[in-house]
Amino acid sequence: LLHTQATDPKEIVDYTLQAMSYQAEQNGIKIILNMPDNLQFVNADAEKTAWVLINLVNNAIHYSGTRREVILEVVTEEKAIKFSVRDFGNGIEKQYLDKVFEKFFKVPGSIQSGTGLGLAISKDFISKQKGQIWVESKPGEGSVFSFTLPVVAA
Repeated sequence: LLHTQATDPKEIVDYTLQAMSYQAEQNGIKIILNMPDNLQFVNADAEKTAWVLINLVNNAIHYSGTRREVILEVVTEEKAIKFSVRDFGNGIEKQYLDKVFEKFFKVPGSIQSGTGLGLAISKDFISKQKGQIWVESKPGEGSVFSFTLPVVAA
């Protein structure tokens, strides 16, 4: 059950950074935040949305590759706020891009353990909040996982 309300995107990001800073540090990863001040509020379940963002940052840390940074970006798009997490790992081959949000799917040859449920649950949470979630990736260049949530109508 989701409890959506007007939420400051900064609150979601701050919670995520608090939750992930130790793990990033332990893995020698720097999380770079690009986020303007005074973003419009989104209609979101802050806890569930932070869980999604934590999941994306966690994945990015694990798949970050040799460039030891993960970029977390929050920007305004038309009537929505877009959250993006970029890693510089191996990337995902084109034929798997539409499957990564399916339950139990793992990219073949992937080095990470896990159930293959994190992205499926993330998609469910974001969809139920009238948002969209997707990935852009090129082998050898890393991946960018993004989701949007609608801004609160003024």
